Amino acid sequence: MIVECEVTRKNQHAGDADALLYTPLKAGLTMKHSRIYDFDFEGDAAALMEFARAVLVDEVSQEMSADKAPAVQGALFHIDYSMKPGALDLEKEAIMNYYRGRSGDAFVLRQLHIAQRIYIFGSGDVAALSARFVKDIVNPAIHKHQVIV
Repeated sequence: MIVECEVTRKNQHAGDADALLYTPLKAGLTMKHSRIYDFDFEGDAAALMEFARAVLVDEVSQEMSADKAPAVQGALFHIDYSMKPGALDLEKEAIMNYYRGRSGDAFVLRQLHIAQRIYIFGSGDVAALSARFVKDIVNPAIHKHQVIV
């Protein structure tokens, strides 16, 4: 079974999207950021969610949703990008090593996939804008990405 968790900052204010680009667009676009964690597991889903919340979330400043729908609404589009298979992902390795060092869990974690999600807010030509953000954010040598409108 696969469970997707999205971790966002509480009360996150939209920042200037030009900060993500090498050359600013000056189009009045804003952005928000989150992380996506896809857990491929067998066993007790509630136990996995307890593990995920304990490992991923700072209860004071972050919140987690386990809904497939994006946690942030109203974006023009969002970009999910992650490490290609075989590329070193230190966060993933740290979480998996922590899991392997535990015992007595009511679930078996088979795989973990982590992605960064960038929400872009504003207006404009989605195809042209998303291509520009992908060009400046995604390193095709190590990243894979998806644009969702």
